[in-house]
Amino acid sequence: MIFTYLYDLDEIDKMADGMIVSLDRYSFNDGKLFTKDEILSIKESTKKAVILDISALYHDRELSELKIILKDLKSLDYFLFQDFSLIEVFRELGIINKAIYAPETFITNHLDQEFFKDLGINKLLISREITKDDILSILKNKGNTKYAYQIFGYIMMFYSYRKHFTNYNLEYNLNLKLKNRFDLSLKEETRDEKYRVIEDDISFRIYRDKIFDGYSLFRETKEIDYLILNRIFIPNDLYFDTLALYKGELDYSIYLSKYNDLFDSGFLYREIGLLKGDVL
Repeated sequence: MIFTYLYDLDEIDKMADGMIVSLDRYSFNDGKLFTKDEILSIKESTKKAVILDISALYHDRELSELKIILKDLKSLDYFLFQDFSLIEVFRELGIINKAIYAPETFITNHLDQEFFKDLGINKLLISREITKDDILSILKNKGNTKYAYQIFGYIMMFYSYRKHFTNYNLEYNLNLKLKNRFDLSLKEETRDEKYRVIEDDISFRIYRDKIFDGYSLFRETKEIDYLILNRIFIPNDLYFDTLALYKGELDYSIYLSKYNDLFDSGFLYREIGLLKGDVL
């Protein structure tokens, strides 16, 4: 299945097998936040899968509030999450089978599935910082586990609950309008790259400078159950051309001729230099 992010109600028919939606006040602002009632309306209007992205980390008060909201959203098809506290919430609501654990970088070998199986989780997001060979090894030994993977888009490299732009304004007595802006970048003094950055109501996040293109992995294996096409900072024309590519409606050579200078292959073909857990 291919999961795409929904930003506008008029786009529902353009989405792939499933559409990922973000919840106002409880999800990262990746471009569009929907209310609970809007999400329920989306679910009622389509036969495609509707996936709720609640992959932030939450304080106790927020978890209590979120539990109440999730009671009304139990009909959704999947829930992307990384806060361990939500496992008990999913279990109590009887939707643990719909939960996709999405911790960004933690799922690095096929042995991880045994730990999460004991917790009742059988859907995992593979780390975006391991090589293609490591990913294929995980898929070769997947058993009954289903795996998701971000196959396209800007890759998050830093996430903090602290509001760094807000703190910057306070420290220097400034009034810069920096919140919920998608046109900002950070540059280190010793590097040429500009890293995409955003502060929203619940987070401060930094992304890599280029868009990750994992199409070579897509052509090599069809064993990934849920492919995620991330959308943050992506222009609409590029995003929907990418969707056409993965649906087999656009030739890859034509696609690259238009966008190749925007992409890199992430860590698919280069080690990050850290020790791996899977040595079997």
